[in-house]
Amino acid sequence: MKKIASYYLMTLGLSSLTFGLLLGFYSFVMYGDMIIALFTAAIALLYGFVVYGLFAVPLQMKLQKKARTFNVMYLLIYSVVAFIAAFLFFVINEPASIAWTLQSYFYYMLSIAAAVIYWLWDSLILYKRTASGV
Repeated sequence: MKKIASYYLMTLGLSSLTFGLLLGFYSFVMYGDMIIALFTAAIALLYGFVVYGLFAVPLQMKLQKKARTFNVMYLLIYSVVAFIAAFLFFVINEPASIAWTLQSYFYYMLSIAAAVIYWLWDSLILYKRTASGV
């Protein structure tokens, strides 16, 4: 049981780190300021850790009952959950911005990136786990 929990934590940590680095890089490209990029990366890492922990890890535990690596259906499920989580995040921050959120390319980019990152790490770590026989 401890070994399986370590795989969940590894997926959570690596996904959060990757998400933070991706948004930090995006911020650096958009604004050209390293301080803003580092701050964005740190905030995105924390955001990713909390949101992945609340939404993706329980879903991952549910999906792991019939674990398959690089399953496109899992990617679609993670994408739907990521769209819901990002929407809730945007609406909680600015309740009057529902229309803006749905029109924003950043909302879609953030949701798809979050889903792909988690799906990729989940599949890679699951592949490693099944190869080791756990």
